[in-house]
Amino acid sequence: MSNIMRVRAEQTAKKYERIVLDYFAEGGMAAAATDDESFARMVKFTLGGLRIDVKTAFREASGYDALVAFVNKAAGRAPAPLVLFVERRIRKAACIKPVKVLKTFYGDRVRIIVVSTEMSRDELVLTHEIGADSIITKPISANALIEKIAFAIKPNNQLGVLLDRAAELIAAGDLDQAERITAKAFEIKPDSLKCHLLMGDASLKRGDYAAAEKHYLAAAKAEKLFIEPLKKLVDLCRESGESDKRLAYLSRLDTLSPLNFERKVEIGGMYLASGDTDKAKTYFEEARRVVTRVASDMVSDSLMEIARAIGDKDQDMALRFVTEAIEAKGGALGKADLWMFNDRGILLRRQGLWQQAVDNYRKALEIAPGDAGLLYNIGVAHAEGRQYDIALDHFEKALAVDPNLARQAPSVGYNIATAYHRCRNLAEARKYLHISLEIDPGYEAARRLLEHLTE
Repeated sequence: MSNIMRVRAEQTAKKYERIVLDYFAEGGMAAAATDDESFARMVKFTLGGLRIDVKTAFREASGYDALVAFVNKAAGRAPAPLVLFVERRIRKAACIKPVKVLKTFYGDRVRIIVVSTEMSRDELVLTHEIGADSIITKPISANALIEKIAFAIKPNNQLGVLLDRAAELIAAGDLDQAERITAKAFEIKPDSLKCHLLMGDASLKRGDYAAAEKHYLAAAKAEKLFIEPLKKLVDLCRESGESDKRLAYLSRLDTLSPLNFERKVEIGGMYLASGDTDKAKTYFEEARRVVTRVASDMVSDSLMEIARAIGDKDQDMALRFVTEAIEAKGGALGKADLWMFNDRGILLRRQGLWQQAVDNYRKALEIAPGDAGLLYNIGVAHAEGRQYDIALDHFEKALAVDPNLARQAPSVGYNIATAYHRCRNLAEARKYLHISLEIDPGYEAARRLLEHLTE
């Protein structure tokens, strides 16, 4: 049974690889706006592994503005939708505005994959709402990255062609033909979310509010997060003047995506207009709390930017700014902020303060219990303190959480192998050295240690 499952998994992986290869063979392009060099390297390594010409097919953008400028030039002449990797935060800026701009102006001509460390459900919903087609949670393996790209690329199948054509006809005002084509799409996929949305759009253009509402409600039932259908219903009620329904749909949206402060302000304004000042005040206060949270994020990100600018020039000063950045987040600290603890841990370890680095990572574990990356970093810090048995214990705990941990970078396998070597488990040491050299055959430290252990 395990062999059958393995064969099926390999066949699925090959299918995703073929989708990605065909996309780039037809002139597709990818671009990334990220300040995470390791992620950018992973994208290039993955594409290169498929023998794709990375220099031609992939662009790195230094920030959001550079990415938008690239899309402005490339979207019009690209034969396929552009695949865009967008870091959720770059320095003190968030991706909300650029993602909105790209989706508003280019729609389906761009496929936006937002890249982040772990984020909460509310942040995930908001990210999809602003226009992200997909989310990548770092770190990510090459196979998983290929799968994400494959899912982001719209297949050129019959259903997709029909839906695209129907949308074009609705925009042009040919509603009869649009409805006929959408009916054909329904035959291929009954109760399709996109078909219901298109039929709702056509009905709305006709002024048939009842039919539009019927289709939008059907779409809401077909979509787990309900975001797009409910937004359509809000717009419908705004046009038809049904304030009570509009408020009800806005409230449902707020429950699903509670970090959208603009919606809270809209709800508060509606309650204020109806004379319910208490409810209006509640929503305005909630909007203020969300904005305050964003502001604390900006303060924290700004302090981290200062720390990065200082770099190795003054490690004590950089460490102070990183600590202040973590403190600025206060009770808002979450899994998405683990990178700050990792930065602080690196600074502490560079100064030989490995025990303080361990304490730092343990505080981060309170936010993300059982996180494989943190357990691994604790192991690295103990290894630097020559406590190899404790280091190995944490490495093994990290591997139990994430068995693929050693394949994330050649240094990971090497560090684990070193701990096994020091604890006299040479077979395991050699195993992880081989993994390290599989990733990077030129990794000199791993090669030397392996030669030593095979003498």
